[in-house]
Amino acid sequence: MKQQYSQQNQESNPPQFKGFTFYGETPEASKTEDSSTEAQIEAQPDSAKSKSFPLAMASMGEKLRIVKLKGSDGTVRRLIGMGFVPGIEIQIISNSDGSVIVAMGDNRIGLGAGMAQKIMCTN
Repeated sequence: MKQQYSQQNQESNPPQFKGFTFYGETPEASKTEDSSTEAQIEAQPDSAKSKSFPLAMASMGEKLRIVKLKGSDGTVRRLIGMGFVPGIEIQIISNSDGSVIVAMGDNRIGLGAGMAQKIMCTN
């Protein structure tokens, strides 16, 4: 009886992720990331702009400014939905083999190495 109720309940309710809050895009939206078009969002160029590098290459404790987001439209939308927009200042809390945890104000966000490679930063 319990198994039958469980199957009916799963069919009528969409999947929910307890304990997590998604900002912007839903997990299902990430399926569009495999598109072949590349999108880039850049901050306004500064006259004294220094060389940019991927977030994955940053060191622990560094304070950085995001200058560009690279990747497919879905990837860029997902990063923007999480708060990674050009011009914002972030601080590296942890960096392990390219995966990073960053501080954005009072929020802490973890990114895998692949996503961290798509965020270009400057000091």
